[in-house]
Order: sequence, then structure tokens, then C-alpha cells
Amino acid sequence: MRVPIGIDLGTTYSWVIHRGPYGNDRSLESRDGRELTPSVVHFRADGSVTVGEQAKERLAEDGENVVVGIKRQMGQQFALEFGGVEYTPESISGIILRYLAEDAAAQLSTSVNGVAAVITVPAYFGVGEREATFAAAQIAGLECLELVAEPVAAAYAYGLSEEPQRTSLVYDLGGGTFDVAIVGMDRGAPRVWAVDGDTQLGGLDWDKRVEDLLWDQVDALPNADQFRYDDEVMGIIGAASELLKRRLTVQESVTERVYLPGTALKLTVTRNELEEATSDLTLRSMATVDRVISAASAIGAPPVDQILLVGGSTRMPMVRQQLEAHFELPVKLADPDKAVAKGAAVLAAQLVAERSESRPVLLPGAGSSQGPGSGVRRIASVLPRSLGILTYSSGAPLREEPYVRHILHANMPLPIVNSEHVVATVVDNQDRARIQLYEQAGTRESAEPADNRLLVEGEVLGIPPRAAGSPIRLRISVSLDGRITVVSTDGDRVNELEVEAFLHGVLDDNEVAVQKKNVSGLKVV
Repeated sequence: MRVPIGIDLGTTYSWVIHRGPYGNDRSLESRDGRELTPSVVHFRADGSVTVGEQAKERLAEDGENVVVGIKRQMGQQFALEFGGVEYTPESISGIILRYLAEDAAAQLSTSVNGVAAVITVPAYFGVGEREATFAAAQIAGLECLELVAEPVAAAYAYGLSEEPQRTSLVYDLGGGTFDVAIVGMDRGAPRVWAVDGDTQLGGLDWDKRVEDLLWDQVDALPNADQFRYDDEVMGIIGAASELLKRRLTVQESVTERVYLPGTALKLTVTRNELEEATSDLTLRSMATVDRVISAASAIGAPPVDQILLVGGSTRMPMVRQQLEAHFELPVKLADPDKAVAKGAAVLAAQLVAERSESRPVLLPGAGSSQGPGSGVRRIASVLPRSLGILTYSSGAPLREEPYVRHILHANMPLPIVNSEHVVATVVDNQDRARIQLYEQAGTRESAEPADNRLLVEGEVLGIPPRAAGSPIRLRISVSLDGRITVVSTDGDRVNELEVEAFLHGVLDDNEVAVQKKNVSGLKVV
């Protein structure tokens, strides 16, 4: 039987937790003895790589060979080259996952092949980003049991599947992404009512504002010009900004002494300065919160009773203060760094147990120390973004240009199984048809193709010879973890038609194999 682990694959930091058979959670340390592993990779001149704290320490001296924040590029074409070898976001994440899995396996007295993981993704990750994360696990040689949205994982950690009377707003501000979800009960079963988020908002953005405040002080020096384009100085200021931001969560004012070439400098930042410089970021998150509450209310969700803070960046006092002032609801903060990994570990333990038995097994809930029998129930998630088909108008109201007809809408409960949608041929005896499936790119549905992201492109083949206007049926399924499949039948639902398609921004099987070979050949030190 595989040993279950939960992996919080974060933009800035990652965490791995194993849940034992009696509900005991164990944080698994990296080889440098730390529970929290920076999601950073350094490509060394000798062809090997370092991951985690050692890689992060190289930012100041060798920043051009250090990769930080790769999670923000998942699901996009974003090639990087080191040592004459091209790497993708999937392979960089694969290196991090391999490092985490190897260290976890060593502590659990097994091999990477002996562990099975639930890996977390932002709730607002679309299909492409989720497929890219699954590919990263393949490249790492790691069995991925399931992908789980980070707020859902946090809900498991907080025990929300066993709180029938409460509706919670999960506010998850991580290092690089922001998610918000409404979690509660629906006809006796736990579910996510609505999700929203911003994959380009997180603690990194607060770090950058602190960095700007520090550069204002450096620029006041008489010899400031020599520092602005010095890679070592830029690394020093960047490292100081994160440290100062962390210290400002418990102090009103902090000072850091940094050593620049030829000079020593005291840099001071106050909490008030930080709050003023980042007030727009906080308001940006609050706009997302208001939007998700409105969406949940529109589909019948009960009013929110409490707010749960998740992610290390929620330790900043301004976050809690803004939420308390805005909603006048209880705001809870309990081990925000571990919550997502802990919830993933809860789900991983359940999935491994279910697959090893002939019938489902419920394992202890997040807050339980009892043996098997008190259990945790699955929390049903939702589709984060609407999906639509590029459509050419054939009836009133006529449109001169093609438009996106949304057929699966944001916040539909998952899984979606064989949702059927009918399109038609446009000429007699047409034997193939092009299909283009788009995903909502903005905060609202839009029929304009430019407001959507091209997700799936391909052809339906082998259409029987018939008159123009003959129906073709597309059946679209989205799994619990947000991965998509498309099949097609003819108009009579008798013959399954061949669909040749690919996901934009995601590696195909051959490309995954190439990246897996590249990564497996790297020595991680």
C-alpha cells in the first residue's frame, strides 16, 4: 500500500505532511532539517541543481540561474534555458516535487515509488494550470492521487466537513496567489458554494512594495546609481524586504543593517508605511471577497458565519483588521502555514485507504485523534471559471463574428459528467469539424473571444455523410480535481467520433516524456 502524503506546492514555500492511520499528523522535513521549503531552484554550473533554502541563498550572487515563483507561470508557454537545456514551468515544478517527495520518502522509510500524494492548487487555477500541475507530478515520477483546491484543503484541516451549522469564508493569501471560497453545507452534505481568486496576487507583491520602500532609501545615497543595476545589491535588497515584512507582523517598526559594496546602511520601515504602500493590494483582495459572497448568495448559499485565514501572508495585521472592519464577523487564524498541507494529508490518507479496501473507508477528521470510524466526508468543489465553445451564428440574433457561448458556468458543482452540447455541420457531407473550447479569463463571463483564454483546440473526425445542419454532440466532463475530457458522438448518439485535440499552454505526452528525461538526469544536491 502506498504511503499517503499531502503536498502544499506553494509559489514561495512548500510543505509536506503525512497523516497516520490514527489521525496523527507529521510534518516531513527537507534534507536541510526545515519543515518549510522555499519553492526555489538553483541551476549550478556543474549541471546539478539545489532546491529550497540553499537555492534561495544563491539569489544574491547568482540570481540569473535561480528560479523563483514558477507557480505563477503554470499553464503558460514560458521556456527557461540552463546549461543548454530547455525547461518548462512543469519541469521546474517537477524538480521541486521530486525534491519534496525524495525527502518525504526517506523519512517514511520508503521510496518515491512508495508514496502517493494529494497536491494542492489555487482554487482559481483554470484547467490549463491544473493539467500543468499534474504533468509536473508525472515529470517528478510521483503518483498524484488527486489535485485539491487550496481552500478546500484548508476546509479539511479546519474540520469544516463536520460543521453542519456553519458557513465559512476561507481567505487564502499565500506567497504568490490569492483564493477565496465559501464553504458550508447543502442538504446535509459539505460543499463549496463559490470560489474566486487572483493568481497574480500574494505575499510576493507585498515584498515588492517593501523593496520599493528600501530602494527609496538606497536612492538617497550619493553613489546610488552604482547600486541600481548591481545584481548582488538587488539580491541583498530583495532578501531584506521579505525579512522586514515578516518582522512587521509583530513589530511596529523594524531596522535591518545591510552591507552594500563600499558602505553599510541601516534600512528602516514602519508598519504604517507598509500599510499605506500596500493598501491597494488589500482592497484588491476585498473586491474579490465581495464578488465571491455575491456569487454564493445568488445560488442560495447561507450567510457567512465566520472567516478562516489561510496562508502565511494572512499573518499581516492589516489583513485581519480589514476583514473585521468590513464584515464584523469572527476571524480565525490557526496555523495558517500548515493548514493547506494538513488538509491535503487528510484527503490523501482517505484516498489511499479507499483504494486499498473493497469499499470506501472514512478516516479520522482533521480535529480527531480517534481510530478509523469517526471520519471525514468529501467536500464537493466547483468549477472555478466558465467554459464555452467558439460559435458561428446560424440563426437570430445573427452575429457577423464568432463568439464564445458559455456552456459550463463558474461555480457549477464538480464533478461534471458528460454534459452534452449540440453543434452542427455547416456544409453537406462534412466529415470533420473544428472545435475550440475557451475558458473565462476575466472576472465575468464574456462572449468576446479576446476576453477568454483558448483552452482546447482540435477536430472531431469521422462524421457520417449527411446534409448541412446535421447535429454533432459534444460531451464534456470535468473531474473532481478540475481536469477536463471531451468526447463526441453523432446526432443519433450511436457512434462515438474521434476527437483529436490539445490543451493550449500544457505539455503533451511526448513533451512530458522529454522533460521527465531532462529532470531525471539532474543531480539534486
